[in-house]
Amino acid sequence: MYIKAIETKYKGYRFRSRSEARWAVFFDTAKIKWEYELEGYDVNGTWYLPDFYLPDFNSFFEVKGTGDYDDETIQLFSELIGKKVLIAIGKPPEPGEWDCGESYGLQTVFPSQEWHDDVAWGYKDMFLECDDCGRISIMNEVYSTMKDACGACHKSRLMPLYHPLKAWRSARFEFGGSGNT
Repeated sequence: MYIKAIETKYKGYRFRSRSEARWAVFFDTAKIKWEYELEGYDVNGTWYLPDFYLPDFNSFFEVKGTGDYDDETIQLFSELIGKKVLIAIGKPPEPGEWDCGESYGLQTVFPSQEWHDDVAWGYKDMFLECDDCGRISIMNEVYSTMKDACGACHKSRLMPLYHPLKAWRSARFEFGGSGNT
C-alpha cells in the first residue's frame, strides 16, 4: 500500500502534485519565467528529473513536501551542470510574514565541490522583492536587510512577495478548477 500525490493540471501541464502546480501559480503571479520538467538527466547512474528550470535565476527548482530527498544526487547534479538547485520544503510563509518557521525554507544547493557540507546549502531562503525597483531575489531574511541587498538598485529593503504567496495559498484545482485565485 502506498500514497501518491494527485496529478494536477494547470496551463496545459500535468503536474505530478498540487504543490508543483501551486508553485507554477506563484511563479506566474510573481512574473518569474519557468519551464516544467525541462530535461531528465542521468546523474552518475541515478535518473534525475528536476521539477522546474527558472531561466531568470539560471537555477533549477525542486518541490519537496518534506526534507526527505536524495541530497547527494542533487548536490552532484548541481556540480556537474554548474547551476544552483533551489529546494522548496513545506509550505511557504503566510503572505506578509517573515518567519518561515521550522517547516519551510528554500534550500539553495551551490555547484561548488568544495562546499560538501551544510555551509554550502543556503537555509531558509525566500523569494524577496525590492520595494524600490521591484527586482526579485532569493536570499534569507538576515542578508535581505544588509546594505546593498538589492544588487540592481543597491537599496536595502527586500520584502516577501505578498501577492504571489497569497496566490500560492489560494490556488484551487479541485473539481476541475484552473488554479485561479
